Amino acid sequence: MSYHPLFDSLGVALLTVSILGFTPTSSLLRIACLPILGSLTWHCLLTCPDYIARSSWASAVGGYTLSLFFHYLDVAVLSRWSSENRGKSTTPGAFSEVAYRMKFGFSTLFSWRFINTPDQVRNIPPLKEELRSSKARFLGNTAAIIIVCYLLLDAMDASSDTVPEFYSIDKISMLARIQDVSLEELIMRFFAAVGLGVGLVSFQRGVYSIAAFFCVAIGLSSPADWPPYNGSVLKISSLRYFWSTFWHQTNTHRLHTFSSFFIHDVLRIRKNTKLARFLRVWVVFFISGVIHVAIDSSAGIPVQDSGALRFFLIQPLGIIVEDVVGPYLSPLTSEYRIVQRCLGFIWVGLWMAWTAPGYLYPIINKSDPGDGGVVPVSIISYVKRLIEEL
Repeated sequence: MSYHPLFDSLGVALLTVSILGFTPTSSLLRIACLPILGSLTWHCLLTCPDYIARSSWASAVGGYTLSLFFHYLDVAVLSRWSSENRGKSTTPGAFSEVAYRMKFGFSTLFSWRFINTPDQVRNIPPLKEELRSSKARFLGNTAAIIIVCYLLLDAMDASSDTVPEFYSIDKISMLARIQDVSLEELIMRFFAAVGLGVGLVSFQRGVYSIAAFFCVAIGLSSPADWPPYNGSVLKISSLRYFWSTFWHQTNTHRLHTFSSFFIHDVLRIRKNTKLARFLRVWVVFFISGVIHVAIDSSAGIPVQDSGALRFFLIQPLGIIVEDVVGPYLSPLTSEYRIVQRCLGFIWVGLWMAWTAPGYLYPIINKSDPGDGGVVPVSIISYVKRLIEEL
């Protein structure tokens, strides 16, 4: 039986809300529902390319559905959240109790960074006080972010009509053909890495900002519940900062939960040991790679062609290089913070220019310029037509 994958997303969401809100932590239903949720997620990933023409939209539906499934594994199975152990309804009455449990289920479903809870992930950028204290200012600022993200995605769509020869699959490997790599190709690789980051940040932060605007506007939450999605781009001076602070932290809690379960419960390695800390980094990036391979498959990229796993598995190597080399360079640049930051920014840029194409080029070659791109309506194309008609 085949049907639109959006129904899978809705099914995963509603079943997760029901289990979280209405079952105790010891309920066998939490485990019994795993095959159902897994089947819905699997069907979604398989059918997204068939039902959703735009590959970017297909990967978004598959990605968010997969994220909901892993979120269920985290909060319902491993971390064992429930309405009982996370607070009780203080208003008597059966209807109030049901409403409370539903609200708890929905709030937990979308609480990926666990803002304003004891489980809030680290390194969340603080919300400015003027935005925290003023609903109107928050909505205005969020609306501006939505517009900027939309225009950035629109501009990227408008510039992706052709696939340059530099972005072909055979150009992914650079070290093996270093003698044939031109300066022009290096520049293109760098801007490809920048474009990947800008595109992902614009899409993810745009979706986040739309949700924030809607929830605050109708009173479901307050501005304090929606801190910035990313850290400051001006402070990117190391891969460790890039991944732990600048990049969104929506997967952090579940990745740490999964890695802790594997390292401490499965492998039985003691906590706070060098081996445990070393393995955690690699396990976290390995799980991230597997997740993004699945997301690529929902966009129609065969598993064997996806470069996501290779991209994520090589990131810990760069962090290790920083840890080894950093102590030797720090005394030389500590008196010149601006030099230290600039060198760090260049280092991150070069590292991404080397590693990101392996992840990006298969996506570029899969994307069809005629599939409509990311934004549903192109404002830039409309303005161009108006100018041409003048």
